[in-house]
Amino acid sequence: MFGRNWYSKIMNILTSFDPRVLALLSAVFAAFANIMARTLLKDLKSKDILGINFLIMAATMTLVSPYFYTFQPNALSTNAASFVKPHFFVILIAAIDTAANYFYFKTFEKTESSVATPILSLAPVFTFFFGWLFINDTVSLQSLLAAIAMLITIIYFSLDKNVSFKDLKSQTLTPALISCVLFGLSAIPAKYLLDDLGTVNAPTLYFLRAALIGCFSILFFKSSLKNITKYHYKVIFLRGLLVITQWVFLYQAIKSTSAGVAVTLGNVTPIFVFIFSIFLLKEKPTPKKACAAILVVLLSFYI
Repeated sequence: MFGRNWYSKIMNILTSFDPRVLALLSAVFAAFANIMARTLLKDLKSKDILGINFLIMAATMTLVSPYFYTFQPNALSTNAASFVKPHFFVILIAAIDTAANYFYFKTFEKTESSVATPILSLAPVFTFFFGWLFINDTVSLQSLLAAIAMLITIIYFSLDKNVSFKDLKSQTLTPALISCVLFGLSAIPAKYLLDDLGTVNAPTLYFLRAALIGCFSILFFKSSLKNITKYHYKVIFLRGLLVITQWVFLYQAIKSTSAGVAVTLGNVTPIFVFIFSIFLLKEKPTPKKACAAILVVLLSFYI
């Protein structure tokens, strides 16, 4: 009982926040997670890290799952087919995100995070489209235009003039775009489960997602653990805490607002990398990046 009360207090605090703020906080944690992903993939391959990465996160969440776990079929459902539907959507999300994460990690194998992150930030484009197509998740014209302006600004902000298009196409563009399409798509059944059906809460959905992705990855990819050292396991665990927080915040935002808006704000990670580098690494901001960062912050108030 104490555990449930503790969890309820935390969720009450989270739900008191504007969902846009939660999505932006998600982007903060994602910024750190992207940097750590590049650190891991300098030594390891995507297929080797994918399964163990998610199983470690699932195991971590298992320890506290009695405090948050909630999975109930739609209260209005009375037949067997309706009972199965929520389970089907959880499996669908995990299947889509298994492939999305494979291509996400593949992007970082030969590409610096500063190059890969802006391309990976295009996922909201597909979320807006799939949301309109499948669940009538639409936004005002003002919000849509603000989101598009944010995406264009982030890409301009992060472009590396020293990277040739040939290298970008072969090493980054293809896997990053595939990852974007899949992540954009998976937000739609997540929105359906969290909001329309009310079947799960945000941490439960990520817990189930992480466990299934870990299992799918072990089954479908020929992983090898021989190259993973104790140092790598420590980084995987610490990064996992960041990723869990990132996605719980993002799912809570998706539940409370448009999926496209939440995913757009959750993908402004390059801006936070830039801000952190100024205050933590004492790097000098360029006028271009400073103006872009200010513009993205201002646009976030209008989305």
